[in-house]
Amino acid sequence: MDSLLVRSAEELFSRHADPTAVRAIRAGGSPEVLWGELERAGFPDALVPEDAGGAGLRAAEVLPVLMAAGRFAVPLPLGETMLARAALAAAGEEVPPGAILLGEPLGGGARVPAIGAADWVLLPGDNGALLLPMAKAAEDEGAGSPFGRVLRWPGGAGRRLAVPDLFPAGAWAEVAAMAGAMERILESTVRHAGERQQFGRPVAAFQAVQQQISVMTEDVFAARMAAQLASVPDGDGVAGLNPLRVAAAKLRTGEAAVRVSAIAHAVHGAMGITEELDLHLLTERLRTGRVRFGGEAHWGGWLGRRFLAGDETETLAFVRAHLGPSAPEATA
Repeated sequence: MDSLLVRSAEELFSRHADPTAVRAIRAGGSPEVLWGELERAGFPDALVPEDAGGAGLRAAEVLPVLMAAGRFAVPLPLGETMLARAALAAAGEEVPPGAILLGEPLGGGARVPAIGAADWVLLPGDNGALLLPMAKAAEDEGAGSPFGRVLRWPGGAGRRLAVPDLFPAGAWAEVAAMAGAMERILESTVRHAGERQQFGRPVAAFQAVQQQISVMTEDVFAARMAAQLASVPDGDGVAGLNPLRVAAAKLRTGEAAVRVSAIAHAVHGAMGITEELDLHLLTERLRTGRVRFGGEAHWGGWLGRRFLAGDETETLAFVRAHLGPSAPEATA
């Protein structure tokens, strides 16, 4: 199943999410073609139960699709739409058509990515969430930053829904996309190091470059493993996500993103700072992903409080009890 989904997703993104198309959407162009292809492929409904018209897949099964989206720096909320539709369907709420962003509450408004497109924003609140139409949003330009816009809506613009807290789920979607982006960055960096000649030999032949790529490789595979462990369905969140696993994955992936971005740009040398290089699409995706739905400090503190409030007296026991792989199936 995984290999079939990955091949389908990567073929779709190769045809409709190449760097030119991604840059066009980031610049304000219409995402209609790309989103239409995603809808026809059924990816946005992948986590929706079959009896509600979806594919009924688990988080671990859709993880490769979200990682593929990260590999192509897709500027559309595919993972967030999957999660939002699954949450709405589970709550018996009507699922609206189009892409759904998960917003982060900020000063009476919602913080959303600075780049990208969506039709709706699902904003968590004290009692459920508000489903808000993007068409009625007004941007608060004074409150925004390069990492996100702040949107506000007039009173009565939203529909209140009885859905669970989607903040950890949003963090999981970011982990998946970041892990995929880092895989693509590693491939690009290794290829460039092998092709770029300096002093009559490839830069990959220099020991310092080899050491840096080794560090990058460790971080990339750690991020992938973190995403896989975060997708184990042993929690009570949307799609069975466990906030403890998501917290550890977001923390580890964020730490990895810092080093991977720095090494990639350093190995690319002077051309690494040029805007035309596709690498920028991926490293900017990492910078955005670190900030959205809690950074390393947020989730590190959250995990620490859970550890102190638990029964385990040693961190290793806590990790084994809550963050390890799923238990193997019993055999006869």
